Amino acid sequence: MNAKDVEVSAQNLKVFVCGDSGTGKSIFAATFPKPAFLFNFDKSILSYRGLDIDYEDYSQDGKGWVKFEKDFLELKKQMTGDDPPYKTVILDSTTSWTDVAMERALQLDSKRSKTGGPMWNVHYGMVKNLLEGRMRQLLEFKSNVVVIGHLNIVLDQETGAVIAIQPLLTGQLATKVPGYFDEVYYSRTMKTKEGVQWVLQTVAKGFYKARSRLSGAMRILPDEIPNNYSALLEAINNPTSHANK
Repeated sequence: MNAKDVEVSAQNLKVFVCGDSGTGKSIFAATFPKPAFLFNFDKSILSYRGLDIDYEDYSQDGKGWVKFEKDFLELKKQMTGDDPPYKTVILDSTTSWTDVAMERALQLDSKRSKTGGPMWNVHYGMVKNLLEGRMRQLLEFKSNVVVIGHLNIVLDQETGAVIAIQPLLTGQLATKVPGYFDEVYYSRTMKTKEGVQWVLQTVAKGFYKARSRLSGAMRILPDEIPNNYSALLEAINNPTSHANK
């Protein structure tokens, strides 16, 4: 193989979209090709109403994780086979997904901290292992994959200054998980003449570490794109260099 032969492809995109609540993350995921499947941890099905999307809900306890494991393994057989039934698989969101994994970890190990909560060197390590393994397998699905996350603002404990804005994930996963994806977008709102619109940031700016491997050094994607799959597809299929703009 030779890197000269590598071409940009919009097939089976793996996208991690992160942002504050109300910035259109689920709306963006809902624009991807159908039929689709949704792991609905955030009870956000109203954002997907009327669309050809199968879904499963999960309770916020250890039973929710057990159900997810069963559903995930069944879907994995189909999505890594020769004829996957879905064009897109969505996980909404990693925040509630992490909470459910923690409930499962607490269920599996009875140790507790002095305050009765989880122990960092026990339960958080279990959560990391639960999430990381399934995330890697999810990205092997022969489909588009859209994973939704929320933001965690990290402050300097002495000064209160912002030192980082990153996905709300356990420990090292906040930096490791985005690295698994080709596309990492940050969702936000923007005021225009037409009113407030949802947009996706595709490049790193300030504390926001968005990036696009598809865009590459030539930056064929605009720094910001409209919050829908069609706009993303148009930018990929009709590239324009934005590197010097």
